[in-house]
Amino acid sequence: MKRKMSNLSPPLSQNGRAKPSPSSDDVGASTLGGSSLASTTTHNEPVPELPEAPGLPRLNYNLWDYKTKLFIVTTLLVIESSILPIALFYGLWFQTTLRHGIVFAIITAFFGLVTGIEFGLRSLKLMMKKDEYRPIGGGRWNFDFTHMTLSFGYTVMTGILIGASIPHEPLVRPLAIPVSLFFIQMGIQLVWSGWMTAKGKMAPCRISSIPKGSPMFPLVYTLVEDVVAVDGAAGIEYRKALLARYAASPNFRRMIAKQNWFWAIGSLIDGIGTMVVIWTVPQEVAYGVGWGSPFVFFIIWTTTTVLWVRRDLRLEKEQWRGSHHTAAVEVERK
Repeated sequence: MKRKMSNLSPPLSQNGRAKPSPSSDDVGASTLGGSSLASTTTHNEPVPELPEAPGLPRLNYNLWDYKTKLFIVTTLLVIESSILPIALFYGLWFQTTLRHGIVFAIITAFFGLVTGIEFGLRSLKLMMKKDEYRPIGGGRWNFDFTHMTLSFGYTVMTGILIGASIPHEPLVRPLAIPVSLFFIQMGIQLVWSGWMTAKGKMAPCRISSIPKGSPMFPLVYTLVEDVVAVDGAAGIEYRKALLARYAASPNFRRMIAKQNWFWAIGSLIDGIGTMVVIWTVPQEVAYGVGWGSPFVFFIIWTTTTVLWVRRDLRLEKEQWRGSHHTAAVEVERK
């Protein structure tokens, strides 16, 4: 049976002390502070807290514990989505006498090999009878929002690659745009979710663990939730911990909102900028730009995000300890 989470302000920690209430001025959380979060879940057991910040829900997931898998998957994805297409194109286009249609047939055959396997594995995880990886309150046959977003993006990208390869002389420029087009798609979705959250709008449909009619969250939150829970094998426990952290910590909500806009603006700038270059330079150059530029962007933005998030999480804990201590003193005085 579906149940709504109780009012989030002010909650109690496991040690019985009052947690500091979320401030009303935090970005993208105008409907969270002091109001109930409409989240359907049958899992209401307490979420573990951080020892160094009592009362602050612990995410209990460390990427470095999965560094081997992360390195292998990331390397394969980089090879598939950037290095391999560029290497095959320039190697086969200029160094062989193969017909250009055959060149792109070979390149297209490798596209989606790694992502297809990963996509299939996450499909199986989400469809498992046991409710281990699915969104909170989600049904067995309801995929998470990230899965649906990727399905649409990969379908469009594959259609372009196949369609532009059919002519006797393949259309090189359209064959260079799939990744940039996907970046534009993601950028638009991030902007939309960021605006909806900042305006206090309600979710128009179920977005992973966010039920229809509940306060909207930035899409970065959903992407992190889905990827770590399913692809990172953290499961539904991570989804619950992330929701608790987001609900409890204004600083965490601000961090998510900032990252959402950071990736939204960056994705649109890189996607649109790369598209412009593709259609203005020689086609032989355009292909390398189309498949190389998103990779460079991703490396820069990911590195910046890691450093930025580490700093924000450290500051979040420090400020939480300070406000928690103040709240505890006030409670003891009363």
